[in-house]
Amino acid sequence: MSADAVALLAFVLTGAASHHDAGFLAILARNLVPLGVAWVLVAFFFGTYRRRSWTALLATWVVAVPLGILVRSWIMGSPRGSELLTFLLVGSGFALLYLLAVRALVHAGTRMRAGEVPA
Repeated sequence: MSADAVALLAFVLTGAASHHDAGFLAILARNLVPLGVAWVLVAFFFGTYRRRSWTALLATWVVAVPLGILVRSWIMGSPRGSELLTFLLVGSGFALLYLLAVRALVHAGTRMRAGEVPA
């Protein structure tokens, strides 16, 4: 779970760095809170961390990330219409990239610590 939390935080920090319409902490809160709450609730409901697998991660991602993005957009009042769809697709895609990258790094680090030679 901590690797996924790091990935989602990195995703939100990357997005927050490109916005200057409010204070950094406000931007971080308005983006991280809906996403984090959605992630924790969906992961709990799906049992994501009881059955650690790529399938569990993807199932959680496909529900939690769009839900978090939609709640964030509802709170902020934007984007709307076709911009919301674009925001949803791009945000979900990049969130998945961050999740996969951090999990791959953790997996590689675990293998190296175990003395396995990368193939």
